[in-house]
Amino acid sequence: MKKNRVAVILVIVLGVLSFWFISHNYKGTIKETLKDFAVEDTASITKIFLADKKGNTVSLERQGPGQWTVNGKYDVRKDAIKILLTTIRKVDVKEPVGKAAMDNIIKRLAGNAVKCEIYQNNKLTKAYYVGSETQDETGTYMILIDPETMQTSAKPFVTYIAGFEGYLTTRYFTEEKGWRDRTVLHYNPNDIASVKMEVPFKPELGYELKIRGNNDYQVKMIGSGTVLNNIDEIAVKQYLSYFQQQNFESFEVGLDQKQIDSVLKHQPINILTVTDKKGKTNTLKFFAKKPKDIGMKDIKGNVIEFDLDRMDVLLNNGKDFVMVQYLIFGKILPPVDYFQAKRK
Repeated sequence: MKKNRVAVILVIVLGVLSFWFISHNYKGTIKETLKDFAVEDTASITKIFLADKKGNTVSLERQGPGQWTVNGKYDVRKDAIKILLTTIRKVDVKEPVGKAAMDNIIKRLAGNAVKCEIYQNNKLTKAYYVGSETQDETGTYMILIDPETMQTSAKPFVTYIAGFEGYLTTRYFTEEKGWRDRTVLHYNPNDIASVKMEVPFKPELGYELKIRGNNDYQVKMIGSGTVLNNIDEIAVKQYLSYFQQQNFESFEVGLDQKQIDSVLKHQPINILTVTDKKGKTNTLKFFAKKPKDIGMKDIKGNVIEFDLDRMDVLLNNGKDFVMVQYLIFGKILPPVDYFQAKRK
């Protein structure tokens, strides 16, 4: 009787110990610490460092609420950082990489992955490698890095975001230009002192709009010095409102420096100079852009020499060459008669 009681107690103790070991050390057969990719409190993230195997790096640093910089030089695109922070918060493990594919995936991660380091309150708290997409393009291969030792985990995983169909690799990009804010013009209309429009091909069409006071505007032809009469105040106010937010479409990544230099040797279509009330100027030079398909013809059979939808712009004191749409930027490049009141 006593032996039976001891045996029962022993079975119970072993059962409790086994349950404790399983529940505290494993989730299935995978340790939780090896697959915890997400950072729930993204508001505490002060820096995100991304690096690829080609030597490209970007350092995204929080400067204030909703304000980030890339590599300490430029403002960050708000949509891009929002997507990345959402990804960091929601990324989850879909499944472990199978044994048969383990070696191959680890080699791929070692050769092509992007390293992501996440700092919370200026301390490195999370790091992992982001690899390529799975064959069905619904998952992303990732592997964790110990933030204290910087040693890579032995187990890669397929990650995903619940409710999102696709892969996450493209959200961790390392091109500085891709992260940069695409704002070209961002003015409060009340802060603008003047806008000068030069037309190099036809200088006589150039003009300058001066804001001299509340509802007090002057439009003068640059060439002749003629001052226009009958200024349409509503038209001027509408025009100035377009300067509140103008963004470019993309950097001209399709052109190398030699091709860009070739474009810049030609005369600009327009030169737009905005001067604020503090005397700071911002000059944009607009250039005709070659069509995507050389030799294209219009409906009349004429060869199309220039892109009808987009043009190139040199901005930031000649540092950046970007592409913009006529549909958007045409509003800030009107002919001078736009400002004259229409006769009834």
